[in-house]
Amino acid sequence: MDLARLVGTWETTKEYDQEYDEWDSEFGAEFGYISTKEFRADGTCTFRKELVEDQRTYETNLIYTVESNIVTFKEEGYDYSESARIEKLTASELVLAYDYEGDDGRSYTDKEYLKRVN
Repeated sequence: MDLARLVGTWETTKEYDQEYDEWDSEFGAEFGYISTKEFRADGTCTFRKELVEDQRTYETNLIYTVESNIVTFKEEGYDYSESARIEKLTASELVLAYDYEGDDGRSYTDKEYLKRVN
């Protein structure tokens, strides 16, 4: 896996919630909601959510590390971190898988599908 390909801006196109077996593909300007992740070579990234109609943008600046195919996100000054498995990384497509324990105590994997925009 060429992790240099991770550097850039990625826009979420759809998400899958395994616990509830639900797909959400209402991302993008046509749905009024743009969600991006911008990875920089220095190990920092910005998660940005833009509400098109309200012309409001929310940003979270994070530090990320990659070991093998696991990317871990951590906000400066906080102990909490979140990890995702990189399932697919090409020049134009990124798939992140988030493993967790559901409300019922079973293991689930949610997926986020992203396309490169820059």
